[in-house]
Amino acid sequence: MATLVQHWWWFFALRPDSRLTPLENAGVLLLCTLLALIFGVFLPWSYQGGPAWGRYWMGRPRGMSYDNAVPGPRGWPVVGSVSLMSGLAHRKLAAAAASLHATRLMAFSVGTTRAVVTCNPDVAREILQGSAFADRPVKESAYALMFDRAIGFAPYGAYWKSLRRVAATHMFCPRQIAASEHHRVEIAARMSARFAISGPGVQVRNVLRIASLDHMMGCIFGKDYGLDETNTEVVELTELVQEGYDILGVLNLSDHLPFLGLLDLQRIRRRCSHLIPRVKRFVGKIIDEHRSVSISDETRTNFLDVLLSFRGSFNFLSDYDMIAVLW
Repeated sequence: MATLVQHWWWFFALRPDSRLTPLENAGVLLLCTLLALIFGVFLPWSYQGGPAWGRYWMGRPRGMSYDNAVPGPRGWPVVGSVSLMSGLAHRKLAAAAASLHATRLMAFSVGTTRAVVTCNPDVAREILQGSAFADRPVKESAYALMFDRAIGFAPYGAYWKSLRRVAATHMFCPRQIAASEHHRVEIAARMSARFAISGPGVQVRNVLRIASLDHMMGCIFGKDYGLDETNTEVVELTELVQEGYDILGVLNLSDHLPFLGLLDLQRIRRRCSHLIPRVKRFVGKIIDEHRSVSISDETRTNFLDVLLSFRGSFNFLSDYDMIAVLW
């Protein structure tokens, strides 16, 4: 059954009272408009979990009782609990759940987005293993960065299952892990040598970052940079990865407040438009290099060669998809 909030525009069709002057009719119309806006803003906000959950419960199907609503903070009208997602969000969410005695499951709103959080390992396991949460919400930046076709953000379905099967069979299988063991040992030795010559103070984070990139480039592209931070490819790759992580890590208000979508206040769309051409050039060049070389099954030890070997038997993976998966 439709609610008054969902269809509050009906009062525009009301016949003006002939006993009132045009100015008085306009005043009545303005008053009704303001009342409808106030009603539409504050009524959803009055529900547990905030405005997004309020709209959900107001339009709930028959048979669903509000008595079963998940407890949670209301936050602010329209924006909900968006303040909980800034800074150390995990600590703020844990503190909010503890204050409401909702550590098992807490509902909250981020603009128009409904969200739940748990501090209970059993509930977390049920969420991670359940099909209801199989799809990861794709943000605007994820679409712009092509991650909607990667394993992390691709919707649950045939495409995602195919990617997962290929990754589990050819990248995370015992054979591949054993084959890349020598590379991990070499990286560990280089890290130890770097620490030994660094003097009394060592920035472990920077060394781990370059070591992680070196390891991933070896597993995915078959390249070994030897922790050389001066290599031009290493410098470019570091910039691409860092920029991608920064963009994905930003709380994009346009994802949760649709009326801000056209404004791009945080310049997310602009940054994505500058980053993606660089990613396509970088990864596309490596793909072309591997295409030009004939690789046998015995020497195929990186993920890119595995994906290229499937091009003849699998038609689900385009060049666009390969770039999205690999980067």
